[in-house]
Amino acid sequence: MDTTLNKKLLGFRQIAQEKLQNILCSIPLDKDLIIEPALIKPLENVVGASWLRKNGIDKIYKFDPKNAPPKRKQFLYFLTSNLLTFKSALDQISSYQSQTSSSMLAAESERNSRQYHVMVFPQVLASFEHLLEEEGLYGYVDLYSFQWDFIALDQGLLSLEIPNVFSDVFVRRDGSLLGSIAQSLRIFNMVMGRPNLLFTFGENAENVLGMMQKIEAGRKVKSGETKDDSDFSAMLIVDRDRDYPSCLLTPVIYSGLLLEIHKHNSGSLTIESTGNKIQNGKLEILQSEKESKLKQQGTTNLKMNGAQDVIYQDNRYRHFSEVIGLLSSQAKALGLEGKAYSKDMKLSEMKDYVTNKLPKVAAQKKELFKHLLLCETIMEEIGANFEKLQLIEESILTNTNRKQIMTYIDELLAADAHKYNTLRLICLYHVTIGLTSEDMTKLMTAYLNAFGYHHLTVFNNLFQAKLFPDTTNLTKAKILSQISIPILKTPFQIEANKLKQLPTDTNDSSQPTVSPTNPTTPSGSAKKQCPSYVFNGNYIPLIAQLSQMILNATSFEDMNNRFGHLERLKLCGKGFGPKTIRELSITSAKADVNRLLPLKVKTIVVFVIGGVTYAEVAACQLVEKLTGGRVVLASDGMMSGCDLLESVVEC
Repeated sequence: MDTTLNKKLLGFRQIAQEKLQNILCSIPLDKDLIIEPALIKPLENVVGASWLRKNGIDKIYKFDPKNAPPKRKQFLYFLTSNLLTFKSALDQISSYQSQTSSSMLAAESERNSRQYHVMVFPQVLASFEHLLEEEGLYGYVDLYSFQWDFIALDQGLLSLEIPNVFSDVFVRRDGSLLGSIAQSLRIFNMVMGRPNLLFTFGENAENVLGMMQKIEAGRKVKSGETKDDSDFSAMLIVDRDRDYPSCLLTPVIYSGLLLEIHKHNSGSLTIESTGNKIQNGKLEILQSEKESKLKQQGTTNLKMNGAQDVIYQDNRYRHFSEVIGLLSSQAKALGLEGKAYSKDMKLSEMKDYVTNKLPKVAAQKKELFKHLLLCETIMEEIGANFEKLQLIEESILTNTNRKQIMTYIDELLAADAHKYNTLRLICLYHVTIGLTSEDMTKLMTAYLNAFGYHHLTVFNNLFQAKLFPDTTNLTKAKILSQISIPILKTPFQIEANKLKQLPTDTNDSSQPTVSPTNPTTPSGSAKKQCPSYVFNGNYIPLIAQLSQMILNATSFEDMNNRFGHLERLKLCGKGFGPKTIRELSITSAKADVNRLLPLKVKTIVVFVIGGVTYAEVAACQLVEKLTGGRVVLASDGMMSGCDLLESVVEC
């Protein structure tokens, strides 16, 4: 079952290749490809340079608005659906036209031959057609929509690699990209079969499901095709804003910490010589001493895929403290293996050692050295304040030591401010406890003093994303309502405790931290296995908890008891439309759901709109082990808390 499922998940690459081939074949003769830099890495996961050349691509250029490549043949631009980027491409095309079309006859010939083509990812927007007309290029430029759907980044991890989904959907409130997500999920259901149970949690998730149903309904009318069997029993679509803590908390697993330090693009980690996320986010005056150390290393890449890196596969979801010890042991073992060469060896043994064993040992040492350097960087950038930060985050989650929390944030802003991570801690405080007007004003002033008053709009963006209070409408009544009154539980804690997401805030706070590679405690007690290990035992990601509850549900009543209180969680089946669990409990559909539980095949696919973190991936991997099921996680892209705040700040 698992082998067949993995092969099917890898099949999306073939579908993407066929879609791209259809576009390239529709453009006769050879052409040069001009590709936006952000799309290079994802495209490499779909096709290689040799494949492109076989399909009519001669030369490949990076798109640079200020430096157009020489005009040789037809041009095929490959761009994201950003209007400003598209405008820059049209400016280049206009420039080429002015050079070549010196007469009416030449202009008409160029119109008929269609020398310029623009392929837009994930879809052509209506505004692109209008802009073509405004620029006088309608009829000279052909537009194509292309989407590679799901790219397999790792086992059980899929990504659409659509940029700017969080900033567009949750900050700008622009749902243009939701249609592309719905199309990809529709293709997923065509390949894997439509699950019997479809859960949505959040407004955008509901909209995506509605689009999927309309597309599927139209398709069935035209083709009459239906597929009753499915590789997945359930699908869960969740909005990112339903669980901000899973993004804002600092992970303790290796893969999660790698994304806290370095940039990530389509499963590839870029280790730059000019700095990292931590250093680039701080004021220059705070990082000048470290510059000389950084420039000694060149820019390298790490493929975050277990099939391509054995060391990464063994350590990706481990607690970071375990990883250091294991890598040290491996280094010692390789050192001993490297000393296996002896003068007492026979000539044939020496030849075999030099030919076969020595290159393998050298390659292993090179990979191990890369991971040791990464661990060293994590220790340098995060290690000094890591324990204190973990205690502060635990206090925020449990609503204790408020004064200590605010003092810590004030000290960060005064002496060690980070453009994104300091905001991240402030947002975590607001999401879980709630900022008073006094604290809000104080923190805003300190942040603007540190980074400049041109960042004033950042706080409105944060408000739009529900990460910060409204800064524009503080009436006296609202100020009075925001006065900090000591309470035992905040609304966040009440909801999280209903879903048992806060192990440190319950009676079972003594449970130790575990990891998927060693999920049991020394005593072997199954009760002490917990996905909260990804946040040092402080918090269980929402999608991991919901997945576990769905996979373990024995009946409709059991499901109703577990998460029936969630008003935005809706369930849709083949015989009934989206309804909350409570609404279903008083309809005939209750019996239909009851017949499907417990799930005969324990498989669930989870899609997060707005990006997913490696901490959530690791937690879902442990849920697989605990339930004996299969959880496939998908999203529009991988992110860390730093990436989330950067997308809001730069919006």
